Amino acid sequence: MKFIKLGLISAVVFGMLFWAITLLFPANTVISRAANIADTSGTLNKRLLSNEISLQTLIAGDSSHLVIKSADIAFYEDNLFNTMSSDALPKADTIFFQISSKGTVVANGGLAFYQLQADSTTTQMFYVFQTPWYKPLVKMKMMVADKVYGPGLDSTLNRLKMMSARY
Repeated sequence: MKFIKLGLISAVVFGMLFWAITLLFPANTVISRAANIADTSGTLNKRLLSNEISLQTLIAGDSSHLVIKSADIAFYEDNLFNTMSSDALPKADTIFFQISSKGTVVANGGLAFYQLQADSTTTQMFYVFQTPWYKPLVKMKMMVADKVYGPGLDSTLNRLKMMSARY
């Protein structure tokens, strides 16, 4: 009986300790990729905002169940990303987007265009995932999310390169 009590107490203490340590993990996870595209940032931005290059096709690809909403301001609530977007570099243009599926927000993110050279634009695509502070397993899962979402970011940037090369 003593061993059962000791085992139960140990399991409860270990679980509480594990949960307390996961409070140190960040609640926001940012996954990002960058690529150089042979076009100006203003041209790329105008093509995406005017739907000449469809943001829906660019991000979702052939997936018709994803809905993409875009804006010129962030979809995030009052947090670090809003302050960073308002203090952005003067040569950076950003299109923010929100991906939803069946009414549920899957991810927030953006496409940032940095005109560092006259003949090409450094394009950064990023996703921002916000997880509740009280869900330790979700926060731990997001720590390795780069392996899951990274190839999708790479393929989206490659599609953007191909679409901008057509025009």
